[in-house]
Amino acid sequence: MVEPASVGLPAGGRRRIQGLRREELASLAGVSLTWYTGLEQGRVTASAQVLDAVGRVLRLDEVGRRHLRRLVAPEPPAIAPPGEHLRGLAGLLDSWPASPAALLDHHLDIVATNAAWARAWGDPAGHEPARRHVLWLLAAASAPAELLLPVARQFRMAADLHAGDPRIAEIGALLRADHPALDLVWDCRGIGAFGHPTFDLVGEPAAAHLLHPTGRPEIAVLVAARPRPRPHRTG
Repeated sequence: MVEPASVGLPAGGRRRIQGLRREELASLAGVSLTWYTGLEQGRVTASAQVLDAVGRVLRLDEVGRRHLRRLVAPEPPAIAPPGEHLRGLAGLLDSWPASPAALLDHHLDIVATNAAWARAWGDPAGHEPARRHVLWLLAAASAPAELLLPVARQFRMAADLHAGDPRIAEIGALLRADHPALDLVWDCRGIGAFGHPTFDLVGEPAAAHLLHPTGRPEIAVLVAARPRPRPHRTG
């Protein structure tokens, strides 16, 4: 959150909300209040330069600015890859016998997992189809917060980009009903790069990676890998 004093504005006086007022943000971004209000309501289009100016005022990082651009100019609807392609990617998961891995669609629903995933966090087939979502399943398995929070941020971004998608609404309702501890993450609307979060995996350190093998967001692979052992020195 950007505090008024941090951008040279007086911090005193009564403020109904924390952070910048809409008119202050518009002025700092170099646009009119009417135009900025239209942008928030989806009634105007904006150039990349103007969106970057808004992003700078909000102090968004590159991930946040890219997310802002995608919200204003959404990408074409996700198209599911053909079944043969998905089966090939599912086979890739099985080539990592010691690394829990899951194949995800654009909702972050689980398409396939490997045996290592089932050992670490349970077999998704043990839950009804509506709950076979990576965030729901990790929360149900009491996965560490170091993994849960980055996954929650990814779903937050997916929810923003597919706001009218009934499946997104269904997942959100299930998360609120079954895992209310995640409400804080959900309500703060936090987004960010997934990075390579480290966490404890069955008593050993591991790092999670979110891969996009097709180069598009329609499909992703979440994999947790333990570090490679250091070679023993001799002599």
